[in-house]
Amino acid sequence: MMSNRRRMMMSHRRILSLWLFIYSSFIIKDAAAFSTTVKQQTVIPPGILGPPEPLKSLEVGHTLNAFRLAVDDDDDSDPQKVDFSIERVANSPNIFILRNFLTASECKQIQALAEDGGMKTAETITKGDTSSRKNCSVAWIPSSGPGGSSLVSGLVASTANIFLSDMVKSHPSVCVEDMQILKYDVGGEFVHHQDGDARVLTVIYYINGVGGTWFPLADRNDGDLPKNKAGVIKLVENFEPGKHGIFVKGDSSNSEQEESNSKYTVLVNKGDAVAFYNYKDEGSAQLDWAALHCGSPTDETKWIANHWYRLNELSNY
Repeated sequence: MMSNRRRMMMSHRRILSLWLFIYSSFIIKDAAAFSTTVKQQTVIPPGILGPPEPLKSLEVGHTLNAFRLAVDDDDDSDPQKVDFSIERVANSPNIFILRNFLTASECKQIQALAEDGGMKTAETITKGDTSSRKNCSVAWIPSSGPGGSSLVSGLVASTANIFLSDMVKSHPSVCVEDMQILKYDVGGEFVHHQDGDARVLTVIYYINGVGGTWFPLADRNDGDLPKNKAGVIKLVENFEPGKHGIFVKGDSSNSEQEESNSKYTVLVNKGDAVAFYNYKDEGSAQLDWAALHCGSPTDETKWIANHWYRLNELSNY
């Protein structure tokens, strides 16, 4: 016989599932009061740069069920309902796994968009830097606008409405960068870095199920973190994936999730995604160095895609 507590939990989950039905477009509305001036210093209020409810209250290891409407670039039929789930895997920084977020067809189309558009040797934000990211090629696909992909713009609408607070979505300086699609060949990697640079939210889509995203400082409870890149790089130089932080490890066979996931390792499959926040949310508007991450060396071809949501107001801090 089902207990009252279980009935309440199931009812609560259904309500959350309905709340997370994503259908609206990512629309920039009139800006609400976003920042206040205190003694000539602009301050962003707390609770804005992180996840909105109910994700904010979701505990590590807990999951919400949701669905979205997907538009197929190669099919003029009605949008397809895609069921997926959202699991919190860390509190510091806020990291969430979206399971079964992309369909197999969408993964195939994203890869085709990159190949059809032509791929070039990947660099970083430092012009000409090909040493930080190795054995990697890149393509950029417009996230919106005329001639863009309805698939890509649909992903923008879904992820923005799930992960951005109303005040961020309504701010005039918010925008999303073009989708970055990356192909890592064997031995490919991207060294430790923090996305930052006004990028408040990062979403990484796992196109072929090969992961390797490592957050060495996630949910670390051993004192305050250094406040600069040099300090955190030195701190993690002897850390190991699977033993420190959170290691998002791909399962390219697309098999069932293993029950043996350790607290340091999370398995993902083809079509899954990870979303994480790059700024502290306590009102300081400072980079969160717990969001330091890398793309670990891969022993097989890896396809991923990225969306970065920018709040250009943060460049003033």
